[in-house]
This record gives sequence, structure tokens and C-alpha cells, in this order.
Amino acid sequence: MADVAAAKLRRLEHHRGVGDVLKPSSFNMEHLPSEIQPVVMSLLSLKEAARTSIVARNWRKLWTCHPNLCFDGSEHWPTEEDYIKIKRTNFIETVNYIVQQHTGTGLNKFSIRFRLGKEHSDHLYKWIGFATASRARIIDIDLWPKRSKIGPLAEVCDFPLELLGVQDGPFIQSLFLKYVSIKAHSDLCGFRKIRRLLLHCVEIFGDLPGLLSNCCALEDLELVSCRGVVHLNVPHQLNELRHLLISKFFARSIDFHVAGLAHFEYSGEVIPIALHGCSKLEKATITFIGILEKENFALSHAFTSIPTISAVKVLNLIADMQAHPVWAPQVHALMTRPAYMFMLLRHLTCEIKIFTDDADNHVGMIRFAHFLNLAPQLETLQLHMFFYSYHSPSWHEEPTGNEVSSCLHHLNKLKTVYMSGFRCYWSQVELLYGILVKSSSVLEHITIDPKVKIKPCGSENSYLPIYKIRDLARRAYQSFGKAINVVE
Repeated sequence: MADVAAAKLRRLEHHRGVGDVLKPSSFNMEHLPSEIQPVVMSLLSLKEAARTSIVARNWRKLWTCHPNLCFDGSEHWPTEEDYIKIKRTNFIETVNYIVQQHTGTGLNKFSIRFRLGKEHSDHLYKWIGFATASRARIIDIDLWPKRSKIGPLAEVCDFPLELLGVQDGPFIQSLFLKYVSIKAHSDLCGFRKIRRLLLHCVEIFGDLPGLLSNCCALEDLELVSCRGVVHLNVPHQLNELRHLLISKFFARSIDFHVAGLAHFEYSGEVIPIALHGCSKLEKATITFIGILEKENFALSHAFTSIPTISAVKVLNLIADMQAHPVWAPQVHALMTRPAYMFMLLRHLTCEIKIFTDDADNHVGMIRFAHFLNLAPQLETLQLHMFFYSYHSPSWHEEPTGNEVSSCLHHLNKLKTVYMSGFRCYWSQVELLYGILVKSSSVLEHITIDPKVKIKPCGSENSYLPIYKIRDLARRAYQSFGKAINVVE
């Protein structure tokens, strides 16, 4: 019906001409066909739609059919507790009034953005009851919007998931929850049509994997900074899932069956990750953070212990390294034989923070070179480095690249290399020269940038050894005939 009405509105504008439509005197809202009036309302915000009630008598109740009820009280948030209470009372009264006046017909989206706590759970229950009775397709609840300086309330509201299944048949398509608590279990029946589920800073009680098993149409899943799930193991097939983001989720293991997954993002500690059947995975972003003793093998874990990401074309890795009491020749012996290759990988981006007392003696980049050998089709390499070291580069020997080139066998497709945080440390120079030894005939663009691009960075860019980098680029050109662009 709405599509037909919209088409009729376009025909009306076409026959009258654009100039006539824009003239104030040529437009009388009361003369619009009744089926077009709701379409016009849907193009206005809720506040604008309510204001139309003073324009014409016939329009006084038209706003009560507005398809999107979005209540945002996050602007100009006060800091004094008395004003906060007044604003919260006014907000609750406004939402209650609108909900009571609204017909519930044609509701598309229901959204609440306001700082509320557990003591306001009764209000949230009533509002969600209205939204579900109206069969809203999108429900968006954020009870600590814009992360105000005064912080979240001590106890969060309980979100009534059970209300999503009280109507005849499932209807909810998108559910966004932030700063609430939920009680999940496999018996909830209102999730069979849901396509997007975003849980941010949610306290989870019960069986989340059981709930996810009911989401057979799910395409986009985000789980960020949630607590309450020890093992995120979903045994049922989620074949429609295309995007999976898990960040700071505090689970000990992740296990999904996702045959259609195209994009995977993970940020957290080094844990077992299994994504079964994801042969269509094109892009993965892995960020390992947390326990210091695990930082030494985080990068190795990403390349050698998550076989389900081996089919990607684009891979982004963020990890840390610490200094090892290991001589460079020993690195080759310590590397284990990989169980799989990244045969389709075309674009690799790595952000690596290196913690060391002597950057010139750190061999982490030599180990990184071994991982490059796992991607024989690699075309673009972006490497962002940040050495946490007060040691200035003092290595003056003539670079050879032998330590790196000896372990590289499959870089004959590499066309573009970009390195930031390049300060002419020994391991950086050896890595660059090793790549030139193996790929100079096919390389098209090589850029080295002394500035640190990894955030946060401040005084790290105050001293840049430009003169050393220029000299290195000149010597590399003389040795390999390949121009290197130096960013200044």
C-alpha cells in the first residue's frame, strides 16, 4: 500500500511540475489523498510529524500512525543529579504519552536512547510490550547513549526478550541492545525472522547459544563487551550469517557453524576459535589483546591456529610482540611447519607493537617474514609498526636481507608494500631488503613512512630519522634498481 501511495505522489508531482510543488500557495495538505498522507508522515521525524497537528484539523491525529518512534534524550546531558532526575522524569512521561496516543498501526521502528537503570525496568517492559504488540520490525535500545562522563548506572534494566514471541508468528527483524541485561534460553520463539542482532555491553544470563540456534535467518551478529557466557559454542547451522563481530566478549572459546560467512571480526584474548564450513569467508580482522605472556605468540596463533580464516582474500591482524633472548639464526629452527596455507590471500594489513629494550636486536620481524611465506598470492602488504623502545637505531652494517630472503619462497605476486613506523632498526631493514631480494622484479610501489600510525601515538613522532631513511632508500635503489618512496 505504501509503495502504491508513494508512486501516486510522484505522479502527482510530475503532473503539477516541480515549480508548482515548491510554491507555498500551491500546496494544501488537506487536499492530499488519504493514502498518501501516511507516506508524507513517514518522511518526517516524530517531532516534525507531531507539529503538523496544528496545521490542519484533519491532520491532528495523523502523527499517531507515524512508523518510526525514536526517542533520543542523549543531547545536552546534565551533570547535576537533581537535573538528571528532572530530565529523566520528563523523558519517561513523554514516551508514555506518545505510546498511549499512538495507534500501533504500521510501526516500523521503536528506539530508546536514554540513561536508565534497573529501577526503570517496569517502564521499559511497558514500552517493549507496546512495540511488540505493534509488531515493530526494528527495536533499538541504548540505555547509556554517548557514554556520558557520569558513567552508567550501577544496575542495568532487564530487557524482556520473552515479549518478542507473544504475537502470532515472529516479526522482529533487527534487535539492537546496549547496556541492558537479558535472560536468554532456547525456548524463545520470536527470533526466527531476525536478520540483525547487536548486543553491546549486555549482561547475559541463561543460554545464549541456545537462543542463537533459533535465529535461522540471522545475517549480522555483533557481540561486544558482553559478560555471562563462558563458551560461545553454537552447534546449530547459521547458514544465512554473513557478518560476525565478537569483541571483548570474555568467552573462553568460540565455535560456530557458518557456511555463508563473508566477514569475521574478533578482538580479545588468544582463545580457540572455530568457524566450521566458512568456505566463502573473504575478509577477517583479528585483534589479540590482554595477557602479556600470550603476546609473544599472538601473531603466530593468528597465522597457524585458526585454519578457518585461511580462505580469506583480505586479512587484518593486530598483535603485540615482546623481546626474546633468541639469535636470528635460531628463529628458523623455532618455527613450526604450518598446517595450512593462505592460498587466496591478496591483501594483508598488520599492526604490530614491539616491546623491547634493544630494537636493533629484536628478531620479531624475522619471524613475521616466515608468515609471509604462507601467502603465495599476496599482492599488497601494509605493515604498521611501533617499537616501544628508547633505543635509537645504531645499526650501521651493510644490509643484505639474507636472514629474511632465506625463508621466503612465494612472493612473486607482491606488487605493493607500505611500512609505517619505519625507523631503520635492523629487523626492519632486513625485512625490507629480504622482500626486495625476492620480489624486486614484480614490485610496483614501495613506501616507507617513519611516522607511527598505530594509535595512540603522540611524542613517538617527534623525532624522525629522515636522513637515515633517505640514505637507506638510496642504497636500496643502487642494489635493486627499485625506487622507494619515503614519506616525510
